[in-house]
Amino acid sequence: MIEIRTEEGIRWYPAPINKLESFLQKAIFRGTGFVHVYALRKNLAYNLQYIEYLDKSLSEIKLSSVITTQTYKMFIIVGCGIIESLLTYFLIKSGNYSTKIWQLEAKMPGQEKLIDGKKKRIDCYILKKLSTPVREEMTFDSMLRKAEKKKVLGPNHDVYSKLNYLRKLRNKVHLQTIDEPTDTDWNAFKYRHLCAMAQVVYSVFTSNIFHPSAEDKILFSYLEKYNAQQLDPPDSL
Repeated sequence: MIEIRTEEGIRWYPAPINKLESFLQKAIFRGTGFVHVYALRKNLAYNLQYIEYLDKSLSEIKLSSVITTQTYKMFIIVGCGIIESLLTYFLIKSGNYSTKIWQLEAKMPGQEKLIDGKKKRIDCYILKKLSTPVREEMTFDSMLRKAEKKKVLGPNHDVYSKLNYLRKLRNKVHLQTIDEPTDTDWNAFKYRHLCAMAQVVYSVFTSNIFHPSAEDKILFSYLEKYNAQQLDPPDSL
């Protein structure tokens, strides 16, 4: 965090992009199978700056209760996006990202038939075998399951449990996805969820994955206060 005094007053800046990029370069670099490494590091740095800004807003501005809740939501959505991009990179780097050898070439719908009193249809799919495997799109859920099995984000089981819960909240970026009459942002996002997301981000970026120096850890010091919050088991968050 940087504060600069100007004629207009004190101007606040989050951790500089170049410092975040230099830090990220310790674990995210070319030659690991991920093509656009430069853009990934940039996007991670931009989004890390943004969650630092969200934390600053929550800490120093008297926000309305609704805007506070929406800020929790944005912190969780952006935080999950950061973790998802890391999972993609590290799963590719470790050779654990899902691949496929068969590719759908054509689908031929069948004719409707009455079977057991119900209309049913049998479709025909034509698959082509590829000469070499290609990556198959993975969901955040499937990446988390693979990452926990392979300990991609380290051995801390609590990190994976929290992410499995937070993943469901992240899906509320789709405003029209409503399971029940009271399924609103106001009822879904709580301070404890913000704390869980902050704890995950801090744990991952200060872990041995990045081998952070004492100076590196200062980049994430604004998240330390959330570590003092004792949370319920992740499944009951």
